[in-house]
Amino acid sequence: MMLRIALAGACAGLVANVTGYVITGRVFHAFQAKTPGTWRAVESWSHYMAATALRIAACIGIALVYNAFRSAWPTFDGHPILSGVEFGLILWSVSILPVVLEAALFVNWHRGFVLGLLLDWMVVCMLASSAAALAVRIA
Repeated sequence: MMLRIALAGACAGLVANVTGYVITGRVFHAFQAKTPGTWRAVESWSHYMAATALRIAACIGIALVYNAFRSAWPTFDGHPILSGVEFGLILWSVSILPVVLEAALFVNWHRGFVLGLLLDWMVVCMLASSAAALAVRIA
């Protein structure tokens, strides 16, 4: 069962890399240029590969956390997609949202970039939780 959850998280991580590219790399990318002194001058494939691995690891972790809370909190035993989205939103609102907003107070990020980053990670949390919920249902 744990392997199935971890594999679901890894699959969600692959999808989350695509959605992250679209959200942060395309839709909100123009806002990065509005704070040029914030970013590294050079990006390389090793940076992208490390970011990809980190996002996959985060999705596996989120899926495992969903599974741990699912048994203790019967609310998450409903419809798999809805319970995954609900859990993802809760997780995002107590972890990612405050961390990014606090960092944005001190880091020279454009508000549009912050919005894109928050949206990107909200999708990550919902994808990983929903994948875990589906994996539990299939088992």
